[in-house]
Amino acid sequence: MPSRWRVTANIDEEMLKKLEAWAAEENRSVSSLVATILREAAKSHDEGVYLHSQSFPNMHKEKSPKMAKSD
Repeated sequence: MPSRWRVTANIDEEMLKKLEAWAAEENRSVSSLVATILREAAKSHDEGVYLHSQSFPNMHKEKSPKMAKSD
């Protein structure tokens, strides 16, 4: 099993520009920056600090059946 995995994410041009500027400020690649962001998000999640995507309005227009709470 490889020690590193490749992940594809679809982002809009505005997000790409923001990530490029942030990476440039830190003198690193966008890939390295995103890997760090994901690592920190996973750490926060493990510590119970993670905000679920349902916490963000307008993130999903409709709840998928898997995300809907059962009564």
